[in-house]
Amino acid sequence: MNIFIKSVLIKAATPFSPLLKKFPNIIWKIRYCKDYKKFPNLKKPQSFMEKILWLSLYSDTSMWSKLADKYRVREYVIDRCGEQYVNKIYGIYNSAIEIDYSLLPKSFVLKTANSCATNIIVKDKNILNIKETNHKLNKWLKFPYGELTGQLHYTQIEPLIIAEKFMEQTKKSEQSLIDYKFFCFNGVPKYVVIYSDREENTHNYSVMVYDMDWNAYPEFACWIPCLPVPAAFLRFLSESAYRCPISDIIPRPSALEEMISIASRLSEPFPFVRVDLYLINGSPIFGEMTFTPDVISNITPELTDQMSKWIDITSLKQQL
Repeated sequence: MNIFIKSVLIKAATPFSPLLKKFPNIIWKIRYCKDYKKFPNLKKPQSFMEKILWLSLYSDTSMWSKLADKYRVREYVIDRCGEQYVNKIYGIYNSAIEIDYSLLPKSFVLKTANSCATNIIVKDKNILNIKETNHKLNKWLKFPYGELTGQLHYTQIEPLIIAEKFMEQTKKSEQSLIDYKFFCFNGVPKYVVIYSDREENTHNYSVMVYDMDWNAYPEFACWIPCLPVPAAFLRFLSESAYRCPISDIIPRPSALEEMISIASRLSEPFPFVRVDLYLINGSPIFGEMTFTPDVISNITPELTDQMSKWIDITSLKQQL
């Protein structure tokens, strides 16, 4: 969908967010049809996203709100894995006007607790446009992300601004900052999708897929730049533009086993969850947990077909 058209539709729909909250199944079906050009089968879900949709609408999601909350999830991570795996926080704010930038270090990150992709990386606060930053943060706080996406667990998250430590590599031997996204099923990580070469404050990045033995699967990865064209169109134009190049393969991380252990402990109670980690100077740092990932833009249908087999909702359906 064209980015301009998408922004217009979101702006038009925002006033109706209280009404949309009552019909998450309709919102989900619209999103599914947009991405897959067909209606989801919720009576007998088979595909990966059909099962994710079913879990979102019909399973017990009481823990999802806490763990999708960028602030409250910290307690869960500390309890299960240890305080050393959470990033340092400088402040928590109900509104941008509460932020005293003079008390923050030169570099830091601002993000909201109740949405997705709402981050501002500040490398030098001395050149930061504070008025523009505060306007953006307050806008994000008011944005009804859960209502507009059908992800009702986000509607239960208190809108907060978090100021936290800017993560960067200081060891020359380490790779630049990489996002490790572990796809976990009942506590068992199966694949990790890594985002690298990320353009600052954008959604542009390169992608590669690995199994837990660090075998690379470039055939499962796709690189979709943030452009107003559908992924399918890019794939039609050029398979090489769609597939992640082999040169994106990186060496096995020094703390891979430790990261797998963290992902396993955090994901153990759930049929599926994606656990995001970073590796900073050889030490894993928790990023976030995502129960309803948008997978169509960065991994191929061949991989999601595999992953759908690992989500068993049979026993959950019998409990209804």
